[in-house]
Amino acid sequence: MSQFPTGASARRLVSAVQKLERNLSTAGLPRFVARLPTCWLSWHYCRMLDQKIARIKRIRGKFDRWGPAIREASPVAQEKMEMLDLDHSMRTDIEFTKSTMMDLRDYCVDIGRMFDELGYDSAALKRRQTAFIDMLEASCASASRMQEALTRHDDAVLAKLRAEADATAAHSARA
Repeated sequence: MSQFPTGASARRLVSAVQKLERNLSTAGLPRFVARLPTCWLSWHYCRMLDQKIARIKRIRGKFDRWGPAIREASPVAQEKMEMLDLDHSMRTDIEFTKSTMMDLRDYCVDIGRMFDELGYDSAALKRRQTAFIDMLEASCASASRMQEALTRHDDAVLAKLRAEADATAAHSARA
């Protein structure tokens, strides 16, 4: 995924666009023509957000499918003592994905601030930003549900293993 400009790069971009607008305006072009670089930049971010929304929607779909699949498979897996995530690597990977999505959310907010600095207001961009943030938040919620399903499954399997170990130890102690 391409990155949103943040921090210093966003400030440089704002500065460059403002300078270009001033130069175009100083050259005698009407304001609406001098404003075209900002309009183009907004259009570019709208396209980028459309792509990111589609990608995050696919990721959310995976979480939405995997969570219930884990819950359905869990009783059978418990009986066979399968799917243990003892090192928490699956949950760690999911947490990393959630963290990345929250970083993208922050970038999106930064972009909104950047356009505010430019004095540019775009309803289309704001709609996409809202849709993007909503999709990120829904994806993180779905990922959290999947993490909870993994935790419940692992806890149940470990409880079963402990009970079996206790029964074996008790049987050995009697013998």
